[in-house]
Amino acid sequence: MNKQYCQDIIKNRRSIRKFKSCPVDDEHLEMIIEAARLAPSGTNRQPWRFILMTSEKEKNIIKNAVIQPFVLEAPALFLCCLDRSSFTRDLVEKRMQELIEAQVVSKEAGYYIKQRKMPLSVDDVILPPSAYLDLGIAVENMVLMAASLGLGSCWVRLFDAQQVREALSLPTRIEPVVLLPVGYPAETPPPRPRLKRDELLIKIKAD
Repeated sequence: MNKQYCQDIIKNRRSIRKFKSCPVDDEHLEMIIEAARLAPSGTNRQPWRFILMTSEKEKNIIKNAVIQPFVLEAPALFLCCLDRSSFTRDLVEKRMQELIEAQVVSKEAGYYIKQRKMPLSVDDVILPPSAYLDLGIAVENMVLMAASLGLGSCWVRLFDAQQVREALSLPTRIEPVVLLPVGYPAETPPPRPRLKRDELLIKIKAD
């Protein structure tokens, strides 16, 4: 892929809050899901789970939990979640064994991971900060894939997650984290302010 093309996708991406009413092609939605599926995660846990809503009937189920109306106006709406079962001992050890067999990590590293304290039951899982990092990587993959297809999206964390869980009758192991509305942009927002390069890089002294 042309590096200039990649740079342009990142540079021109915007958070879109106004969408055209036309539906998103199923093929494009599948490409967005595939982008999430291929994302990296710690110990290859792949803790992300997604619910895709494209009909008014589906989106209306969570209407009362959504604070920003534009979310429901998008032709496609992804509910991006974490699955607590991905952090139980059985699942983590299974993922680690897969990495050992693929010769991605050493047996010594696998042994080190297995010595950590991990919950046996999903009911005892407290999601670690790394879980949200993993999901963030997957969601950003989705955002950039959408942008490459001429689609707009917007990260949304301002919603009632518990109400969403109850409305959709989700099991307690599934935690809703991000709403990602997706559609063809009906606006062209200007670039948002960003810190300068020198404000981002922290210089260190090496003797």
